[in-house]
Amino acid sequence: MIFVFACISHLYFSQSDLDKNQQLIYTYLFGNELVKAKDLIYSDCLVSKDDSRKIIGYVYLSYYYAMTKDKRKRSETLNEARTLARKTGKPLDNAYVDYGYAGYFMDSNNDELFLNFFNSSINTFKKFPDEHFMLTLLYFLRQMYNGSFSGDYKAYDSAFKTGNPVLISWALSRLGNYYLGQFGQTNERKYMDTALKYYDKSYHYARLIKEPAARNKSVLVYYINYVCSLNVMVPAQNEKAMELNHLSEMLIQNDTNLNKYRTDVYNNIGFTYERMEEYKKAEEYYLKAYHYYDPDNYYKVIDKISVFENLSNIYQKLNDYKTALIFEKEIKNIIKEDSKKKLTSNVGIMKLFYKAEQKSQEITELRKRQILYIIIIILIGIAGISIYFTFNNKFELNKKNIALLEAEKKISDIQQERLKKHALAISLRLDYKNNFIKGLRTKMKDKAEISLDNIWKEDQLNENDFNEIQNIVEKVHPNFFKALASKSAAKLSNLDMKYAAYIYMNMDNQQIANILKADPNTVRVTKYRLKQKIGLGKNDDLRSFIQNIDL
Repeated sequence: MIFVFACISHLYFSQSDLDKNQQLIYTYLFGNELVKAKDLIYSDCLVSKDDSRKIIGYVYLSYYYAMTKDKRKRSETLNEARTLARKTGKPLDNAYVDYGYAGYFMDSNNDELFLNFFNSSINTFKKFPDEHFMLTLLYFLRQMYNGSFSGDYKAYDSAFKTGNPVLISWALSRLGNYYLGQFGQTNERKYMDTALKYYDKSYHYARLIKEPAARNKSVLVYYINYVCSLNVMVPAQNEKAMELNHLSEMLIQNDTNLNKYRTDVYNNIGFTYERMEEYKKAEEYYLKAYHYYDPDNYYKVIDKISVFENLSNIYQKLNDYKTALIFEKEIKNIIKEDSKKKLTSNVGIMKLFYKAEQKSQEITELRKRQILYIIIIILIGIAGISIYFTFNNKFELNKKNIALLEAEKKISDIQQERLKKHALAISLRLDYKNNFIKGLRTKMKDKAEISLDNIWKEDQLNENDFNEIQNIVEKVHPNFFKALASKSAAKLSNLDMKYAAYIYMNMDNQQIANILKADPNTVRVTKYRLKQKIGLGKNDDLRSFIQNIDL
């Protein structure tokens, strides 16, 4: 009996690695076969009499609704899963629900709630044996959240233990991307060789995937990654790059599930032509990438911007500075719109979440009251019930008031944090773009046939960008500039305040020089003058003073 119980327990606690249907659902979602995924979710999970099985189904259904961009149904599905998980009280059930909410709040750009649910989920799954499938998905989720390659080896290790070729191929692609990034930073050939090795391994496992749609996606990702590597190699590998570009183009033409990768493929082809100095062909494919660019798809802001930067660069090489300027201004608009969108949507998301949470709490409380009513009737009678209701109502009212205050405080804190991040990002980007546009103005100054008077008038408005950024920063740190000015021996100019903001953001001289298009020596001299204006001594450290200023 003990042996049989141990075996049953092991099967229960090892469900994700042994759950072939769950892995097949993920494979269908990965390959964008949404109809197949939904059918299997219903037939295998949601019709089950086992609540734990239903919870898994609801969580994967939430990711289905994420791909169909139905936020309301996604939220309702996760609430159903959470209600069942509270009923079962099983740690793994709650871990699945937390995984679902982590994805929801990552897509909603809510850092605090994402991290809370992510950490809760991954810490639970780590406690159980053979949960490598779910751990791999969580590692992938974290990589998508922070946009880095942190935890790549952990993801690969977990994926390899599952034996699932979809996960293994994807993890190997991520490792290749990490080493390609290292090559970009160091230009050392060993990193490029390692990246290509991992890409080749990812292709090997991609070919082992049985489901055609998932296999095609993994193979296409291999082509895209490999071409990216070839496009930056020295000497040029244009012939091999064009061969893989052709295979990529054939795949996206024959498989509609891969439509969202058209922008990546055409960007790659355009870049290869640009490197071959066939600028008109490069323009043709960059325009195709622009045509298929969808501002509402899964791309992050930096990926959106790359579409417009490529077009700006190619028009510069074609000496069409007027068109290049248009795309540079479009980049600035994307940054501003993205910042406003994230800041305004966060408040609505928080209200919906806490409203759902409050409703769920009310349902839980009603269930508790039903039990309490019976106990009170048996033990105390009618008088006891009257007393209970009197005190309980007061308690619930105070509890709701406290919960409301806490929710409002959390919303305020999250808004401030998001505002700070976007303010700093916009500051860096606007400085860079303003200096670039000024450079274009110098280049076009002698071209009489191009009338840009209106553009130059509009460009004068950019001079006030720093004042706007300063206003945003003051909302996050309202005393920063005031405190700095009060501690300075001399009056500080706007340029001085800008340098102080960069130093406060921990930027070094080279980074400041790159953004301002200035000589590093100029940056050093300006910082030295700022130090003198503030009134610091010879042995005082300017960076330490600014970053530790009492706000």
